[in-house]
Amino acid sequence: MPSSARRRLILLLLVLALLAAGAWLMRRVPPSGETARGPETGKANAPTTGRAVPPGAAVRSTAGLRLDPGANELPDHRTAKEQKDAVVKGWGKFIEAQKARIGAVAFDPAAQRWLARPRVKELLEEWKALEQAWPERSEDQRAAQLPRIEAMWREGMAELAAELTAAGHPTTLPEAR
Repeated sequence: MPSSARRRLILLLLVLALLAAGAWLMRRVPPSGETARGPETGKANAPTTGRAVPPGAAVRSTAGLRLDPGANELPDHRTAKEQKDAVVKGWGKFIEAQKARIGAVAFDPAAQRWLARPRVKELLEEWKALEQAWPERSEDQRAAQLPRIEAMWREGMAELAAELTAAGHPTTLPEAR
């Protein structure tokens, strides 16, 4: 077979392959205005107003999980230690931000008065006891302590905010998660 005929044959086969691929793709794409899941997709992804999800509602993930429209939160899959460390880090950032906002000259005396408060001293003692017992506890026991840890830090930071406000630097705590 001459080389020009061979080139034409190869070109013809490539064109046929492209046409077949295009026809296959066109067959798989739904007409405009519809989605691959059907017309109910827009309803399934529309924001809800706190009402319960009906039993036949569209599944929101491939694992079959459904979001609770009331809470719209996913469970925390971090270990208890990671969650505890995140709480401590978050409140540490709050303290650093307040010190940067007010300045060390005004913050340090207020922090000393804050640490001298009886309730803050109690919280620090409770925290020390919790930290000492932490390695001996099971993961379930650690997880059970997490709400108390968050409450302890929130209370301690509320005491700091009160001290800073009393020193003439109005301070509010960040929203609870």
